[in-house]
Amino acid sequence: MLKLLLFTFLIQTSACPTKKQAIVCFYSKCDLNNDGKINRKELESAIDNYLPWYERIPFHVFGGIDKILEDCDANKNGVLTAKEAYHMKQTCLDSCYKKKMTISTFNC
Repeated sequence: MLKLLLFTFLIQTSACPTKKQAIVCFYSKCDLNNDGKINRKELESAIDNYLPWYERIPFHVFGGIDKILEDCDANKNGVLTAKEAYHMKQTCLDSCYKKKMTISTFNC
């Protein structure tokens, strides 16, 4: 029984969330005015509210908000939409790590 519980725990904690799960999580916490778009101000607010202070330094060192916009803003207008995120397959939430961190950071 203990082995089964341990195995179940490992599967649940190691499973990679889908891109859709990460995007839904991200928009549910960051789209403050519920218009289906996330602008720089909303991103800054999300970082301030959800990212612990000790994680903000590496976040900024590795590109911060500019990197998110570079990776996920297909038309480069400074505003994120879920549709753009889905279409940016090679850069936006392209790794299991990014998807897990998104869900973990925003407590979804």
